[in-house]
Amino acid sequence: MNRTAWIIIAAACVLGLGALVVSSKKDDVNIDALNPSSIILSENGSIGDRVFGNANAKVIVFEYADFQCPGCAGAFTNTSAIQKLYKDQVAFVFRHFPLTTIHPNALASATVAEAAGQQGKFWEMHDLLFEQREGWVNLSADQRGQVFLGYATQLGLDITQFKTDQASKVVSEKISRDQALGGKVNVNSTPSLFVGSTKVNDEIVNDVIQNKGEKLMDMIDAALKAAGETPPIR
Repeated sequence: MNRTAWIIIAAACVLGLGALVVSSKKDDVNIDALNPSSIILSENGSIGDRVFGNANAKVIVFEYADFQCPGCAGAFTNTSAIQKLYKDQVAFVFRHFPLTTIHPNALASATVAEAAGQQGKFWEMHDLLFEQREGWVNLSADQRGQVFLGYATQLGLDITQFKTDQASKVVSEKISRDQALGGKVNVNSTPSLFVGSTKVNDEIVNDVIQNKGEKLMDMIDAALKAAGETPPIR
């Protein structure tokens, strides 16, 4: 797909967002004491950040994404490869930012991922949702529910527990917190990436979507070197 086409796709994950999504979620949870540039831990029964790689790493990469967003799906293959390359030295944090005003299945898919995460299968469901995106992205609520149950069965989840967690307050609050944290750092499109507290610019995000993400890896390498570590060989 050419550059112009991907720019159009990326724009589709911005238009219609407005302030409604972010401000409504900010009202649901109190994030005043939380630092968006740090890993949020589980406490008092809450769900902590979903982390791939070294949770104790000096370098943290944050992704705010929407499973229904075509740009996020386009970036998925490369972000997955980057995560695997740097997993021993970098913590990769996935935060939900469902653009509910333009993506009717975004919130449901986020809920499915978090419900799977309650049984230790967040990343497996994360991968399935992106890999099988065309199979659910345009479905009705009833249709998508059956497809998502099929994914849960495929991953060997306890279906009764999965359904309970989908409807749970703790899952809802986790997604709301992610959105509020995104709002706090002025996320207004997906995917949005941060290396530590530094927001990755659009040119680099587009490179992740269109190419192999070399420019993002350059940023990560620079952060590792600044932390006194030697980046892995690409």
